[in-house]
Amino acid sequence: MASRIAATAKHLVRTMSTQAAPAKFEFLVIVPDKPGTLQKRLEHLAAAKTHVEAGTYRMGGAVLNSVPKGADPSTFDFHGSSFVALAESKEAVLEQLKDDVYVTSGVWDLEKAQVFPFLCAFRTAKE
Repeated sequence: MASRIAATAKHLVRTMSTQAAPAKFEFLVIVPDKPGTLQKRLEHLAAAKTHVEAGTYRMGGAVLNSVPKGADPSTFDFHGSSFVALAESKEAVLEQLKDDVYVTSGVWDLEKAQVFPFLCAFRTAKE
């Protein structure tokens, strides 16, 4: 029995991949909202924190149709969202989006999502 386990372990060692994990790259993601989803959008904003804490989303925010006249988000004219995601490929970003609360709750129009490889030239903190 011991020789069989050793042989099995030896076999596993030989078949393990020595390739490094695929390199991750930043992608600019632009996703419009579906019409009539303002209340759902406001309810789920806190969910983005999990992606930020995991390092999946590097920066992001709302895309608006016009400059807000005040600070109350319930009065904003939202178009959708844009953010920078970290992933191995465009396809991996699209897979991540399928599980995002804005998609599962019906806020984002995933069929109209745009995903582009992104090379950041500069980045500053929000004032």
